[in-house]
Amino acid sequence: MRQRLLLLGLVLAFVTPFALGWGLYAFDWRPQQVKPHGVLVTPALAVATGDWHQPDGAAATAGQWTLALLQTGDCGDACRRSLYLMRQIEATQAREASRVQRAVLTDTASASLQREVAAIGHTEIWQGPLAGLAAGLPDATAALAIVDPMGNLMMVYPADFDPSGVRRDLERLLKFSWIG
Repeated sequence: MRQRLLLLGLVLAFVTPFALGWGLYAFDWRPQQVKPHGVLVTPALAVATGDWHQPDGAAATAGQWTLALLQTGDCGDACRRSLYLMRQIEATQAREASRVQRAVLTDTASASLQREVAAIGHTEIWQGPLAGLAAGLPDATAALAIVDPMGNLMMVYPADFDPSGVRRDLERLLKFSWIG
């Protein structure tokens, strides 16, 4: 009797995964679709072009995944909060943090913005036609964006963005991307 139970247990151990797989296929079960937390920009907007440059005149270069703050005018409390959160989001990428850079996209780099960016460190300022860029965005309240390594702005987040959602989106992009 004991040998029969052992044999039945072995058969069940090998047959059960196939039966479950067949059942899921037969009833057309699909895993829940993953939805991004930001708004996808279609078509993506080119940012790292000749129109965008750093305050010292150097060209804005992507080459990495970029967390970009869209900022006009002076840097107030919301700007400082976003700069801090961008730094935290980058730090949570662990091994992949070297593939991420931070930038502020602005039309003019005010003194307060330059001061706050210098205080936070490791963040570039890219000056260019921000109003023209904002006109092509699907979300008029966009405050944060992700720029791919080829210089295309491809995802935006509102001013009250959830940092954990941005972190998960960036983590997924870094996981499945072979560039940058």
